[in-house]
Amino acid sequence: MRVMFAMRVVFMVFTVLTLGLMGFSGNWRSRWQWVLVVVFGALAIEAGPVSHFVSVNNLHLVDGMILFLFIVAGTLYSALKAANVKAGKTLNIINQLVDQQALADFNREYPGAVMQPVTVVIPAYYEVENIGRVLDSIPRVVDDTPVTVLVVVDGSPDGTDRVVREHGDFVSYISVNRGQGAALRVGYRLAIDHGAQYIVTLDADGQYDPSEMYGLVKPVLRDEADYVQGSRRMGRYVTDDVIRVMGVYWFNWLIGLLLRQRITDSSNGFRAIKAGVLKNLALSEDQYHAAELLILAVRKRYRVIERPASMYPRNSGETKKGHNLLYAYHYARVIFKSWLRAI
Repeated sequence: MRVMFAMRVVFMVFTVLTLGLMGFSGNWRSRWQWVLVVVFGALAIEAGPVSHFVSVNNLHLVDGMILFLFIVAGTLYSALKAANVKAGKTLNIINQLVDQQALADFNREYPGAVMQPVTVVIPAYYEVENIGRVLDSIPRVVDDTPVTVLVVVDGSPDGTDRVVREHGDFVSYISVNRGQGAALRVGYRLAIDHGAQYIVTLDADGQYDPSEMYGLVKPVLRDEADYVQGSRRMGRYVTDDVIRVMGVYWFNWLIGLLLRQRITDSSNGFRAIKAGVLKNLALSEDQYHAAELLILAVRKRYRVIERPASMYPRNSGETKKGHNLLYAYHYARVIFKSWLRAI
């Protein structure tokens, strides 16, 4: 009788857990979950068959606990997976709303704006001390082609947007901080919608030398490449962070192995891309955007080459990339995720 009662309690718990999972995920049409509800519910009412099975096979309490733990673990995994899917959908909706607001704000501030064929898109987050020097050093004509600058301020109320306006360049202010990748997606959309044919990306912290832009833009202007990736290993790399240097070599080797193409600097933020390439890439990473962009472009068989793009210490402020180990984990995650998406 005790075994029978325990069985009924266990299967009643399973029934409630399954119904709770369905309610949490909002998925009341899942056939397999309804099958589980019916089976667990029936066994909670009449646990005789299970009790007989336990007796015949001389199973003990430990066996029952192991089975119970396996089922609970499976249920929790399903719940977490459902929660992740639900959170992803919610995040996508939020991103769409934020993007729409940013686009509307820009068009309201710059009605009828027209950008030059070469447009430099700069994501910025708390870079009020650096952005002015960066803007001053950007060439405004490259290979007889005029250049426009668009700075996308990613939710930093420090006055970065004010400095950009004082320099007479375009600025898009996003009220919510989401990450460099999200800011660049807004920048790509604005630049392309307003006439840009070639997009150059550049960081706002002053680590790159804008005078090297000609070497990146020239191949795309002359249709020798679709995507030119800057490489600190082909230029100058000034740093005392040995771990970061080792990481650069390791991840470049890994990406080169996956793509079967030699890559010397996958994470460099100084690059030039044809607008048509960006239109055809389904970019989604809010952070660690560089790996996703490069991998998808190579897998789409665009002509990707590298050119020198030196990298120096920041002018001021602190890096936004976080601890080396955390950065390495997320960068590796994006590499494999992007590679699997592109298969």
